[in-house]
Amino acid sequence: MKNSKRSTIEFDYNGRHYELMFTANSLKKMEKAGVKFAKLDEAIFTAQETIFWGAFLANYPSITRKETNEIYRALKRTAEDMEAQYDEDGNEVDALAEALGAMLNEAVDELSARGNEGNVSWKMT
Repeated sequence: MKNSKRSTIEFDYNGRHYELMFTANSLKKMEKAGVKFAKLDEAIFTAQETIFWGAFLANYPSITRKETNEIYRALKRTAEDMEAQYDEDGNEVDALAEALGAMLNEAVDELSARGNEGNVSWKMT
């Protein structure tokens, strides 16, 4: 399941190991399921849980939103290998949200770059 090119989030929950990531295909599945990426910042109450659910799709496509929401609520917001960080107002930074956002951006960048791949030359006449 490991892909050295892409960041992942790994954890154990209820005796099962999970490795979360985004791929071009998982982004497409999210979009087909109705996720509006351009409007995620408007969905302030559900965006993080939606992004978290999407991170499961590459390796666990049959997992339900109910299951991922339960796991999301159980996870700490700071990784075990890092100290809590705080913003200028003294509020703890949600490292989980930041990691998910960075992973999502990696996959979007990869998907955007795919238009430059290929080995067949062409021209417009």
